[in-house]
Amino acid sequence: MKPNSPDKPDEDNKPESEMDFSHWQIPDVTQAVPEDVSNLFGRRAAQQEQVEEAEAFSPPTLSEIEDIRKQAEQDGFAEGKDEGYQAGIESGRLDGLKQGHSEGFEQGREQGYQEGVEQAKVLINRFESLLSQFEKPMQLLDSEIEQEIVQLTMKLSKAVVGHELKTHPEHILSALRLGVDSLPIKEQGINIRLHPDDHQLVQDLYSANQLEKNRWELEADPSLSPGDCVINSLRSSVDMRLDTRINSVFEELEGHQQHLAQTIEQQKQELDSQIEPAVSSGEAMPESDSNASEQKIQVEGNPEVGMDKQGHTDALPDENSKE
Repeated sequence: MKPNSPDKPDEDNKPESEMDFSHWQIPDVTQAVPEDVSNLFGRRAAQQEQVEEAEAFSPPTLSEIEDIRKQAEQDGFAEGKDEGYQAGIESGRLDGLKQGHSEGFEQGREQGYQEGVEQAKVLINRFESLLSQFEKPMQLLDSEIEQEIVQLTMKLSKAVVGHELKTHPEHILSALRLGVDSLPIKEQGINIRLHPDDHQLVQDLYSANQLEKNRWELEADPSLSPGDCVINSLRSSVDMRLDTRINSVFEELEGHQQHLAQTIEQQKQELDSQIEPAVSSGEAMPESDSNASEQKIQVEGNPEVGMDKQGHTDALPDENSKE
């Protein structure tokens, strides 16, 4: 036995536990494990895959690098083109929508404005037509009222004159003097025809000498009305009847009456020309027009209405009536 070297530990002096593991070697795990052998958990070992040897790597050539570059360039160009195309389509779509919305809005606004203007014109024409239909009956009514007022004024004037002659019969003297002064030659003898009451009044006011001096021959004529006077000479005649004098005063009013009658007839024709198309087309006439038409028909077709309208004038005394 070799003596114990101080550098090496004395195996004899090692503990028994260390000596048990000193000659144990790690098993070779690279060896294939049988497939039929199971492990501690009863599972079979996985089969080892055979690792193929990696092929030897060789660097690319210049032509391959150029091909790769061209291919990458083409792929990039195609990808960029596709992305640009898609972006252009989306941008064009958005711009088209925006422009189309703006143009459509403007076109719709203009079209709506034009349609509104046309509708407004139609409504204005209809409104003006309604106004004219309302104005025509009112104008006709105004003309008829004016005509009635003129007629009433003339009749009232005649009635007042007749009443004045009855209460103050001496007014016949003014008519007598006016008629005598109207003769061209006053020296010749004249014949004066008077109503019997006026004849008596003149005889009472003029004496026989005055009548003879004036060369007046008085004649009572019952056919004349109070206030009437007819003067005749050899060559002239003066009609001083009351109606003649009043008519000469009312001559201008008579002309105005004729003008009013023509205006009323024309207004009636215009009103009828407006009513007939509305009735034939089936449109409902305004209530005012229908009422005016009904009133017109009642006035024209019912004589009693005319009698009622002239009731005040009919009650006035007639200047031609004899006492």
